[in-house]
Amino acid sequence: MKYFISIVLPFCFALSLAQVSQSGRYEMEKKNTDNYFTVLSAGKEGAIIFRDIDDFRKGEGNIWKIVSLDTDLNERWDKEIGIDVKYTITAYELKNDHLYLIFRKSEFAKSDYYVVQVGIFDGEVERYDISNEVELELRHIILVNEKLIFGGYVRYSPTLLSYTLGDDKLEVIPGFFKDKSDILDLRANDNRTFNAVTQEKDYQGYFLRLRTYSVLGDILFEREVRMPEDNRVMSAKSTGLEGGNIGIVGAYGLTNSNYAQGIYSVIAKPQGQDNVINEYPFSDFEHFFDYMKPSRAGKIKEKVKKRSELGKDFKYSSRILLNEVSWNGAGYLISAEVYRPTFEQVSRNPYTGFYGNPFYPNTSFYSNRSNTRYIKESNQLANNREANSFEYYESVVIQLDEQGRLQWDNSFAIEDTETLSLERVVDIGQVGEQIKMMYLQEEKIKYKIINKGDTVMLGEQEIALQDEYDEIKHTYTGMNGTIHWYDNVFFIWGYHRVENKVNYSDEPRRNVLYINKVTFD
Repeated sequence: MKYFISIVLPFCFALSLAQVSQSGRYEMEKKNTDNYFTVLSAGKEGAIIFRDIDDFRKGEGNIWKIVSLDTDLNERWDKEIGIDVKYTITAYELKNDHLYLIFRKSEFAKSDYYVVQVGIFDGEVERYDISNEVELELRHIILVNEKLIFGGYVRYSPTLLSYTLGDDKLEVIPGFFKDKSDILDLRANDNRTFNAVTQEKDYQGYFLRLRTYSVLGDILFEREVRMPEDNRVMSAKSTGLEGGNIGIVGAYGLTNSNYAQGIYSVIAKPQGQDNVINEYPFSDFEHFFDYMKPSRAGKIKEKVKKRSELGKDFKYSSRILLNEVSWNGAGYLISAEVYRPTFEQVSRNPYTGFYGNPFYPNTSFYSNRSNTRYIKESNQLANNREANSFEYYESVVIQLDEQGRLQWDNSFAIEDTETLSLERVVDIGQVGEQIKMMYLQEEKIKYKIINKGDTVMLGEQEIALQDEYDEIKHTYTGMNGTIHWYDNVFFIWGYHRVENKVNYSDEPRRNVLYINKVTFD
């Protein structure tokens, strides 16, 4: 195995003065038959990459390779660990200076689990066997302090289980959930608590239920939220406790539709106070239609105007992926992406993943900007299960005040970008009042800076390579990403084939996993 670590000279161009540089690059050789890596941010502690290397060793099992990097993209350590062949990967989490790999013993609902805990700095490995007697259809896993919280369904009823590292079994968390309701969000907070948001139904119709639990599983906060009758909640993400309230944001649409028609916000208040509910159709946002051709956007805006003059709403529908909602001091910052799933019939072979895409889960979950990904369907209400790929059109950012009132919005058009799993393409980072947006489009980094809704800069630059004579001969589409790392620093990662006939004449071509450090200066 070959490794390449280098510092590269920055080069960039923008529509105004350049402010983005690529100050480091990491490469690891990848053979054509190798599985793909998962690349995770550990913030100011660095980054982790890992994969199943598709190798079996007697007495060890299937071998997984894990590499820890610091923020200069230098390797701290590189190790291989064995996993019993009875177990398959189910989820992972990077938190509390540790990587957690979570495996399950079988595909049956009543399955035992196995957890591997790896220290980011020292590479120390701890292993935990988990006995389970509950027939749980798993949908979510989060880490709260040193407890894993499992969320899923037991005979169609939402159920939460907890596991304390070092124990030997799962425990049911008390709390009554209605049958045939949906878990929309399971979120770990910073204060040893976690939220569960479900959509339930009674004789009056659908409603949201928010519960906040202590790390021990005690209910600390609970509210029901009745949404407008005509609309159906399609997604939800919650926040921690801010000013005595908890925010919930998501997309809504018409009943029996897979398309959203707008964004809603809920400010859930303590008992005795009314919840504050706001709904914003896409036509309320100034920049939502910016990714369209001017002629099409103009026609839609004209329809909005005419309907408004008649006292009616214009209902525009779209597929939208809600990436995050966070409290930023001024209120709630929302990021989401407009996308389209493709449903092509493809033949399945034994060397591809369960859903037909090689070494890649069909969909992903992210919880509170954690690095948890699950080989499960992220949102049953979106009906994306059979999609083969996802095409993206636009990333939107929306600022609400502390009562959920719209303050401003902006957007960033996404060009020619497709992924094999439904996950965020554009990542954002906020320092002060400036918000940086960035994504990787084939061999270019594209970025945007906004300040209180106004565009400050829009630019792009080529991916910096290790050597001045390197040339990219092929980019593996759908297997890459952009991640806000910390402060004003991002990193991009992906796979490409590089050729260098000058300095590497013996082996001029190499297939590599690459990670480039990108800084807003």
